[in-house]
Amino acid sequence: MTEAAAQVQVAFWPSIAGREIEASLRRIPGADLSVVDDIDKLTAAAPSIEALVIGGHYFDGRVAEVLRTRARRLRFIQSFTAGYEGLQMHGVPPGVLVANAGDSWSPAVAEHGMALLLALVKCLPHAILNQSRGRWDRSQTPRMGSLEQQTLAIVGFGSIGREFARRARPFGMRIVGLSRSAKADPLADEVQPMSALHTVLARADVVLVAVPYSKETHHLIGARELSACKRGAILINVARGGLVDPAALSAALSSGRLGAAGTDVTEPEPLPDGDPLWSAPNLIITPHVAGASGPVGRERLAGFVAANVARFVAGAPVNCVVTL
Repeated sequence: MTEAAAQVQVAFWPSIAGREIEASLRRIPGADLSVVDDIDKLTAAAPSIEALVIGGHYFDGRVAEVLRTRARRLRFIQSFTAGYEGLQMHGVPPGVLVANAGDSWSPAVAEHGMALLLALVKCLPHAILNQSRGRWDRSQTPRMGSLEQQTLAIVGFGSIGREFARRARPFGMRIVGLSRSAKADPLADEVQPMSALHTVLARADVVLVAVPYSKETHHLIGARELSACKRGAILINVARGGLVDPAALSAALSSGRLGAAGTDVTEPEPLPDGDPLWSAPNLIITPHVAGASGPVGRERLAGFVAANVARFVAGAPVNCVVTL
């Protein structure tokens, strides 16, 4: 067998951290890399592809159809995003292993969530507005709070949730995690099962939504859940827009049931002109950018993706396999 024939065929559809990931993939011994940055290139390369590196947001019906009908040698898909809704929705060929980006995004996303929370607690949007108007206005002082001795409920105590807890603890917060396993964790004061959601919401001053999105978690936080929240609580969503019912969120903010909210994600994305959330009181919206963290974040992501693909090429078990 020739050296060329022994190479594992890896295809990469670049977007986020494209240069860093491509450079890392090209350094993998035994991998023959091709860049497929549109559907036509993917179609042409598909018959020889054994591994595909792609973001979950690019995995649409066209990609799924090409892989199903032409990629007979495909055995592994490495997503460089944490979410994999596109793969769940459109499906992958039978027997193909799928991995996500693991913890790569979690520090940056947790940091962004903490920035949203601190901005809301300290009424920074009001201060920034007054600065733009040249006003020295201290009228928001009575609304300003502190995180010390506040209870934080983390809905989805996985990688992002744990990173958020790591950042919240030094502020003196009491941390209650919610997860399917309810397994005790040193980063939380207690961990409850998801079935205790309403009970935990009732005693939380801050609620972080960090659970993976699926059909089962669609509108996990709806009108009933927001009604269960302590009056004046703060909601932070850094996961997926579909986890929170937008109409219920708008109503809870307008009524004062929620004191404030910060969301990096919306339903739909982008949020259309005229959507009620644009004018909802005490709400900060950022355009799904929580994972952005400059060169450090891009290199972290590239390192993880390349290491996992290298494990596949070498015939070793890969990390962060997901069940679709």
